[in-house]
Amino acid sequence: MKIAIIGGGFAGLTATYELSKKGHSVTIFEKEAYLGGLAYGFKEKNWQWHLEAAYHHLFTNDHRIIGLMKELGLKDDLIITRPVTATLYKDKQYQLDSPQTLFSFPGLSFVDKIKTAMLLGFLKINPFWRPLESITAEQLCISIGGKNAYNTIWKPLLYGKFSHFAPTISAAWLWARIKKRTPGLYYIKGGFHTLIGALQNKIIQNGGILKTNTQINSITSLQKQFDRILFTVPTQIATKIVPDLALNIPHLHAQVLILETNKPILQNTYWLNVTDASFPFLAVVAHTNFMDKKYYGGKHITYIGNYLPDNHPYLKFTKKQLLNKFLPFIKRLNPAFHQLSIVNYQLFVAPFAQPVHQRYYSQKIPAIKTPVQNVYLANMDSIVPWDRGTNYAVELGIKAAKIITK
Repeated sequence: MKIAIIGGGFAGLTATYELSKKGHSVTIFEKEAYLGGLAYGFKEKNWQWHLEAAYHHLFTNDHRIIGLMKELGLKDDLIITRPVTATLYKDKQYQLDSPQTLFSFPGLSFVDKIKTAMLLGFLKINPFWRPLESITAEQLCISIGGKNAYNTIWKPLLYGKFSHFAPTISAAWLWARIKKRTPGLYYIKGGFHTLIGALQNKIIQNGGILKTNTQINSITSLQKQFDRILFTVPTQIATKIVPDLALNIPHLHAQVLILETNKPILQNTYWLNVTDASFPFLAVVAHTNFMDKKYYGGKHITYIGNYLPDNHPYLKFTKKQLLNKFLPFIKRLNPAFHQLSIVNYQLFVAPFAQPVHQRYYSQKIPAIKTPVQNVYLANMDSIVPWDRGTNYAVELGIKAAKIITK
């Protein structure tokens, strides 16, 4: 068959790879100059490795993408570390990523710590997520973990990520976030660019065609040229091309400011959850506390991340405006940090990056086979109960390829 893939993120690349290795004639269309989607990596002149536009890592149980890497001969390119995850509480950073650190956290009473441990234990051990779709994350946290722990830890994170959607977020989404986490994390030598490049090479070897800088605005001509069409772009973009695909799932924009500095912003922490609502950002991710700074010209790389609803004022900020907004709060994280330490900085925004998992989300997701004949849709909206991620994009690409050729 002749198959067109619209969108060159990991779902599109994996589907193209799977279909091309089975002998199908596949063409992938990507509007950007590069492939990889949110895992796209850029590289400064003095860097050895590429860096993703949005922070990335793999859990040790991300079996689909790890299996793909092994298939492509990249097993030795996986690096495993055990970085520190911390929480900001009253302007101090506390490691909070294990039972031991939970019981040393000063923000909760002993009773609240016991209740929080019960909540986390329930989410880790319980294998059944579907019943949790009927209640909200807020209800679950309060009923098991108690209101004090909810107000101290969970509420700031839920509202920081989901804004006004926070009270509607499904408990199944929280289950997936906790269930999936592993203490050890993988990264890829050279960045995720290494895997993207290997996929590109294999697709070309299999006779596939990669067309970047190519935006599709209509499928009329594609329907004449191809037997099947698979959209892997966000649903809002796909519906502009094929209106019959319209779905009512809210989304958030991902916004990431990347700072390249001479001095570190975070000292030992890789991932800092910001639970102070006065801060204008949700997470601070010190990439060079995860991977050695020698791969990035000896500089420190820090991501400052947000998820923002439509029409949020930050979406109109330039990178300089956003940096000026963030600087006083960066100083609160590290009073010794000086603005002159900043060598370079970049701003990346990804529209429709985060689907909002509300109650009964699994009943709202789109089917891969759409009502439109020979048109298929596979994007992050279809991931359930898990949150977005490269592992699930790979899994989705494999699933879509099977359905298309069924």
